[in-house]
Amino acid sequence: MSLSESDLFLDFSAVPSADAIVRKIAEYRHAIAFPAGFDTTDKAHSGWVPALLNGVDTGFDYVVMSRQQYVGNDPEAPAWPEHGDTALAFAARGHQSSILAVSLVQRAICELSDAQGWWQEGGERLGNADMIKLCIATIKAIEANPAPAEPRRKASKVSAEDKRFAIKTLIIFGSVLVGIYVLSALAGYLFAPRTAH
Repeated sequence: MSLSESDLFLDFSAVPSADAIVRKIAEYRHAIAFPAGFDTTDKAHSGWVPALLNGVDTGFDYVVMSRQQYVGNDPEAPAWPEHGDTALAFAARGHQSSILAVSLVQRAICELSDAQGWWQEGGERLGNADMIKLCIATIKAIEANPAPAEPRRKASKVSAEDKRFAIKTLIIFGSVLVGIYVLSALAGYLFAPRTAH
């Protein structure tokens, strides 16, 4: 089970702030941070929300739309739950940390409001309590089997001797190119056909 694509339905006035979501997620013993100025009710925002989750750079796609827009954009959108005037669409990308971020954020929103859900991949319509259960199950599954951390690339160290060798090589190569150019110009001059006057 995963929440890589899932949506929440609730009244616009009930959408929790980013700060409230951060505080709620801290209660689950996870730390999440959003970019400064991120607004969970910004209807102009459409797309990637970067996040720092437990010290890992991650994020998820997030869109705020009216219930009418949601049905208009997706011909397979569920008629249920006919709940709330707003849809919050989520999609995780690629890594397990993105799915974890979506699960934590959706759980927080559901616990801070009466949001209901639509799990797209499973085709399941979920009331508030069931959506919270799905989020908790996803979080527990990831905590029980975390993906290995992405190794950080070490900065390569170039020795002074390597730098001198590279500079010498460039100088020699440049000299050869200049020599070839001079020789070809000289050959062109010496062997050019002469016209009789």
